[in-house]
Amino acid sequence: MNAPTSLLPLVEADPSMVLTDGAKFAAFLEAVRVESAKAGVDVSTAKGRDAIKSAAYKIVRSKTAIDAAGKTLNESAREQINKVDAARREIREKMDALAAEVRQPLTDWEEVEKARVDRCKAVLERLQSAAAFDVGAQSDQVAARLAEVEATVIDASFEDFEQAGHNLKAAAVAALTSALERMRKEEADRAELAALRAAEDERQAREAAERAEREHAERAAQAAKAEEERIASAAKAAEESARAQVEREAAEARAAQQRQHDEAIAAERRRAEQAEAAQKAEAERIAREEARRAAEAQAAAAAQAAREADIEHKSKVMGAAKDALVALGIPEAKAKSVVLAIKAGEIPNVSIRF
Repeated sequence: MNAPTSLLPLVEADPSMVLTDGAKFAAFLEAVRVESAKAGVDVSTAKGRDAIKSAAYKIVRSKTAIDAAGKTLNESAREQINKVDAARREIREKMDALAAEVRQPLTDWEEVEKARVDRCKAVLERLQSAAAFDVGAQSDQVAARLAEVEATVIDASFEDFEQAGHNLKAAAVAALTSALERMRKEEADRAELAALRAAEDERQAREAAERAEREHAERAAQAAKAEEERIASAAKAAEESARAQVEREAAEARAAQQRQHDEAIAAERRRAEQAEAAQKAEAERIAREEARRAAEAQAAAAAQAAREADIEHKSKVMGAAKDALVALGIPEAKAKSVVLAIKAGEIPNVSIRF
């Protein structure tokens, strides 16, 4: 059955009719095919070739007309789309603004609630990490942290975080209290150990000084003894020389110089007596110096022995007090801390009698 060619003038008048109706376009395409077939396929003559060319031109012209109609439709549709898009944007903006206005009270509450929750979580995080300290922390730092934790307020504003806040605060206070007690005990023990070491260093220094003084005294005594021996030797040599001289003089002029000889003997005797007196005085001075130094050394040793006895006595008394506290059920470390506190005068109206 041949397609109706009556559609051709309708499409020529309104090319856009086949753009939105697929069935009409199919019928139109078939009508064009039928109409174009009338030109034949004879290419042997100029008339036949012109007929084919004319039929193809008509098809191209119809295509151009339909395409132009489509472009016009697109422009019209684009204008409509732009209007719809502008309306959509305006509607979206105004509806969004209205929704934000209606929701503003809830938004304000959510911001306040978020700030409250953030504050509560920050407090809980601080409480959870409150007992963590760097290596080398001191007791005053722990005490400051404990005071900060104890001052932290957990109230009804925490709502569902309130119980967790109380639990974390209690755990932090317990951990910091225990750490503070331990640190203070360790610091007290270190102070006590330092004091004992200082006392021991002082004792060793004192003993070294005393040894040096004794050695110096011994060297001085040896030097004095050597000087005494030198003086005695010199005196003896001088005496022998003088005696020889006297004997030579006496041998040469015994008779004529008897009186001179007697005077020389007397003078020599006086010199010997003077030398002997000098030696005796020096020996007595050295003996007195040695006796003085021996007395000082004996007094220092007695004082040191008294101090050591006093330390030992106090240690025994404090040990007995600690043992008595332990016997009452107090832990040994705590009992030691109590005795040290009493000795330091940190507990009013209580003292240790040594």
